[in-house]
Order: sequence, then structure tokens, then C-alpha cells
Amino acid sequence: MARPRRDDQDVLLDRIATALSNRERLEPWTLAEIAPAAGLSPAGLIKRFGSRGGILLALSRRWIDGIPDGPDDTRTAARELRGWVARRFAGDGPRQVAQGLVNLLDDLVDDELRALLGQGWAKEIRYLAALLAALDLPRLDDPDRGAALLFDALNGAMVRRATRPGSPLPTHVLDELMEAWT
Repeated sequence: MARPRRDDQDVLLDRIATALSNRERLEPWTLAEIAPAAGLSPAGLIKRFGSRGGILLALSRRWIDGIPDGPDDTRTAARELRGWVARRFAGDGPRQVAQGLVNLLDDLVDDELRALLGQGWAKEIRYLAALLAALDLPRLDDPDRGAALLFDALNGAMVRRATRPGSPLPTHVLDELMEAWT
């Protein structure tokens, strides 16, 4: 009897994403390293995804699909914005940031992955712009520009915190920008 592939794919991607996020090593990951967490052999992963790159493409597409298009409720946009920042930048200690940068290199050297990364970041910025537009921010003339600034500031704060642990948390950077726009 054939297994339902879509559900299996989601479960596999969940397992792979968890394995990747729990890695301690900074070197690029291998199929042999994540196969046990996925419950398959490296050959099984290749059969399922085609290659290591195929796994990265599937993970990237899933990440993009998970980015909201806009606020759940404009009345609670401030809480939603704060929650998104807390989740998106949660627990980013020095090792997690370093691992994220190693993974980012995988995306940047491949044309298709780089395009998906750009697509995902653009969607995140559009989502932030929609949240900012729903808020009463009299000093923010252009929510699109504000969202790009916020996105860049949050990512910079995450990297800075990895190198200087006493640096402000991304949520503090959000608070500072919100105060400046209010």
C-alpha cells in the first residue's frame, strides 16, 4: 500500500528542519548526518528529494509558504508584530547565528535557492509593511520603507548580538523604532 506522500513530505521536512536547527557543527550538513532524524537512509532522502539541494529547495518553499500575507487582525497588529519578531529571532545565540550564516551560504551560491531567499525576504518585508500600516505610527510616512528598515535592523541586531552578547535584543530594536515612529 502506498503511503500518502504529501503528509510524509511535511513530516520529513519537519524532522529535517529540527535536525538542522539542533546541529552543533558549523560545517555544511550532509545527507548522512540528517538521514537518521528523517527516518530514512541518505539514499532514501535522494530518492525522495533528488539531492541535498532538493531538500534545501523544499525547505525554502515551505518557509515562504509559512510567511503570512498580512495581519491576522488589524486590531491586534502590534501584538502580532511583537510575536513575529520574538519567534523569528528567538534563541539566536552565537552558535545559532553562525550556523544560520553557514546555511545562508548554501542559499547564496545556488541560483534557485538565492531566488527563493530573495522571494522569502521580500514576502517578510511585505508582511511587516502590512503590520506597520495597520498601526497608528504618525512619524512613519511609508510603511514599505519602514518595513525594509525594520527588517534590516532586526537582522543586524541578531548578528551584532552574536558577536557582542550585551547588544540589544531584536525586540528592543523593534521597541526603539516603534517609539521613533510614534
